[in-house]
Amino acid sequence: MSKIRRVVWLVVLYLGLVSGPQPLHAQDVPSVLVKSLKEGLFFPSFQHPARIEALQTATVRPIVRGQITAIHVTAGQVVTKGSLLIELDATDYRIAVAEANAGVLRAQANLVRAQADFERAQELVQRNVQSVRDLDLATAVRDVAEAELAIARARVESAEKALADTKVYAPFDGRVGKPNYAVGDLFQPGDPSQPALVLELVSLDPIYAVGRVDQVNYFQFIARRLKLEQDGQSIPPLELTLRLPGGTTYEHHGIFENWDNTAVASSGTIAARIRFPNPDGLLLPGENVTVHGELIEPVKGILVPQRAVSQDQQGHFVLVVNAEGTVERRNIEVGIRNGADWSVRSGLSEGDVVIVEGLQKARLGQPVVTKDYEG
Repeated sequence: MSKIRRVVWLVVLYLGLVSGPQPLHAQDVPSVLVKSLKEGLFFPSFQHPARIEALQTATVRPIVRGQITAIHVTAGQVVTKGSLLIELDATDYRIAVAEANAGVLRAQANLVRAQADFERAQELVQRNVQSVRDLDLATAVRDVAEAELAIARARVESAEKALADTKVYAPFDGRVGKPNYAVGDLFQPGDPSQPALVLELVSLDPIYAVGRVDQVNYFQFIARRLKLEQDGQSIPPLELTLRLPGGTTYEHHGIFENWDNTAVASSGTIAARIRFPNPDGLLLPGENVTVHGELIEPVKGILVPQRAVSQDQQGHFVLVVNAEGTVERRNIEVGIRNGADWSVRSGLSEGDVVIVEGLQKARLGQPVVTKDYEG
């Protein structure tokens, strides 16, 4: 190559490098799938994992010492409130009641004698036959006899209560677990070498579905509820159902009961409780389910496909195609999910064209070829 031709080639190369980006040819313009947004009515819904928990759980155990003579239930049996569950040998306790009653009779006899001595001393003092000191002594003896009678009666009550405690009854309706003792075993309260309870009783109807909600979502929910109340609006009613393992929908609807009074610091969550009827005992504590909620009344708003929404340090955003056919960014505030869509509180308007597929090919400020998204 001659020296002149080499110089010309370098000049052409230099001009090509500094002349800036070349305009896109038609075949270089990326193609994307877009959706034109419309405002409409929809029923916001959500799904959240939950765990079944009993409203009440009782550790059933006697509070007195004794040999177990009868266990009237078996594992898994459903019982009603007041059903007899456990019996202990009551022989020693019946003897204790008899002794306490005998003590009352003895104390009553002592009181009769002390009362007679007091009345006699009182009469003799009035006749100046006996000194006042003797009357004071008779009064003290009578008062002691009255106190001993009160003690004896209290011992009868204590003995009768201990006798009654040899029988253990169900404190509420529920299902019993596997007994930890058998007939003939000696139950001793507070003995660390023995199981602390004879059996466990759990209530099944109604029952809780408990979901652990992120604290951010919890505070957002509370803030929206307060805003509705301040604006004089009622909280939209929800229809709450359960999805059982395998996808089956539970036939009964639930009612939101309460939020837990403490948060779990390790997971940053707060428990929400939903109460469900459980007349057939289908739901059992410990089962994993999914809570599905849907507003009963529709709301008006704009929905955007979830796959069109991205997120970075600034928050959620979408890419839209403006009137000039070029790509621009829109920061948005998303609301509740509705199926495969997000509801949008702010940032988008009806008629905006949002890129749903081809986001990786779209460049801000560059034109794109659009096709309708059919999803």
